[in-house]
Amino acid sequence: MFKTLWNSLSSQKSGESVAAPAFDRNKLKMLAEYFPIGTKLRYYPEYQREIVFDTIIIAYRVNDHFIYSRDAIVFDGEGFPTGFRIAGKKVLPVAALEKFQILLPDTTSAEKTLSYVTRAELGRGGQFRVGNAVTLFVETDDRGIPTVDTMVDRRQIMNTGPFADSATILVTPEFDSLILADKRRKQRVEAAILADLYLAVEGAPFQCVLGDFSERSLRLRVGDVRWPMPPMAPEHTVVVEFVLGDAGTICRLRGRVFRRTDDFCVIDIDQVYKFGEFEKIQPMDVMEITTTLLNMRPGPAMGGDGTD
Repeated sequence: MFKTLWNSLSSQKSGESVAAPAFDRNKLKMLAEYFPIGTKLRYYPEYQREIVFDTIIIAYRVNDHFIYSRDAIVFDGEGFPTGFRIAGKKVLPVAALEKFQILLPDTTSAEKTLSYVTRAELGRGGQFRVGNAVTLFVETDDRGIPTVDTMVDRRQIMNTGPFADSATILVTPEFDSLILADKRRKQRVEAAILADLYLAVEGAPFQCVLGDFSERSLRLRVGDVRWPMPPMAPEHTVVVEFVLGDAGTICRLRGRVFRRTDDFCVIDIDQVYKFGEFEKIQPMDVMEITTTLLNMRPGPAMGGDGTD
């Protein structure tokens, strides 16, 4: 009886047609606007926000057809994609879209800049193992940061096209994850304590003031002397040192320059100095620094993430 019922259900399912996935036209518009072909952007693998690399979108792949130019996308008068030119003048309408993927260059070599421990956290297959998550985001001067999670489909050497013989990564975006992330969503702790900024291992420190601290960044501002911040290129590695708490504990943090002006700079935090070496900063480290800063002054002052 059970076997007969099972075979009946199986036959019924095999006869059913599988409907093509419907793509949200609003999400397609957002992706075409914020992640167009040719866009330079950044990403972090496997949801590890402290590991950030640069990349670029070199193509879309729609229904297994590669398109390498923004001109291959057809828009209506309101900016919504209506189709894709896939072969000469042939247009694939959005209504017929069954598969949408993004082609990125293979940036596996960037893993060489990571510590042994961090590389190990990515696993034996590295950041682009099939099925891994790759989160793409675009840094802007606005409040919102366009962000989308993607899944690695495969690594491949292109056989034809403008990127023939190039190593690439094919990923599938998860459209439900496509958002404008709010830069202010991370709380910050305001501070006003002296700090030393080191631009080189053997260099003299630049004395400034720790203005605020958050989970992923800190802001330094110039002191009363008003010397301008020293020249710093984005992504330059620096070390920040300050006294934490009444016990005089020295806190050393290593990170990368996110933004620099004459009056202040914002540092993305990567590591904390513990037990004689720099280690990846952990949530417990952030909590310890936060609670100590909160208790070094009367009353908390909370706000954004220090990247305003």
